[in-house]
Amino acid sequence: MANVVRNPATPYVAPIPGGVHDGTVIHVKGIAERHHNGFLIALQCSCSIDPRSESPFVFNPRFTDNQVIRNSLRGGSWGAEERHGGFPFNQGSSFDVAIHIKQQHYSVHVDGRHFCDYSHRMPKERVTHLTCEQGIRIKEIRFEGGYPQPTPSFPGSGPIYNPPVPFVHHLGGLYPNKMIVISGIPHPGASRFSVNFQNGSDIAFHLDVRFNFGNSHNVVVRNHMSHHCWGSEERDLAWFPFSPDAWFEMMIMVEMSSYKVAVNNQHLMEFRHRIQPLGRFDTLRIDGDLRLTQVRFQG
Repeated sequence: MANVVRNPATPYVAPIPGGVHDGTVIHVKGIAERHHNGFLIALQCSCSIDPRSESPFVFNPRFTDNQVIRNSLRGGSWGAEERHGGFPFNQGSSFDVAIHIKQQHYSVHVDGRHFCDYSHRMPKERVTHLTCEQGIRIKEIRFEGGYPQPTPSFPGSGPIYNPPVPFVHHLGGLYPNKMIVISGIPHPGASRFSVNFQNGSDIAFHLDVRFNFGNSHNVVVRNHMSHHCWGSEERDLAWFPFSPDAWFEMMIMVEMSSYKVAVNNQHLMEFRHRIQPLGRFDTLRIDGDLRLTQVRFQG
């Protein structure tokens, strides 16, 4: 079974469903844009592209050299480049790069023909994210085989990839130990985006990330709404973990007394419950200036 992403924006930064395993194949179909020196496809250990996360495999066709550079980035340092082989790309033309994950190496095919092998320099199991950047217009990304399909923990709870924004989803009610994981990329020049747990106009938890909205700059506003009236805002934070055009993963855990929020695996804040019972809040809404790459649910 395959996961397919069609016509995503560039740069594309997103988790690889289930990670990589022997037998996984990652297809990147696109067009090498004119007036660019090349493009880059990377298998990374995390989501950052500036600075770049550790990357077990980087595939970088360069029109200036008429060569495809392959390398790994580890501990902030690049290894020895591999450049041998032909150059099967043309500016303005479409292509299909397929990366086959094998026990000892990555095997790359271009337009259905074997192009190169690249021996593992880092454990392939560390790969978590795929990035596609620079002079590439992506038509389709396809993940095939090699990974287990997720088992939903409650009806309709399987991972949802690249949903449109606004995103509205039935939660089946809130309760302790339920966790919502939201991955996305704020738009360049983003003003704000928000996450709400709600029932009708009542909002149990409103999280509003403001980059530049009114008099608010780089602040995360938390609040609730009851009977069309907002409560008191909470704004204090030790740090602001979001950036325009930079991928993030936010985890919201529902606990007995509060919601706990972590961003990129670091605890951010806690918001105590103001409205009960939690079970009547059955809708998740995400809105604003961002592209969602994945929403998933646990518990």
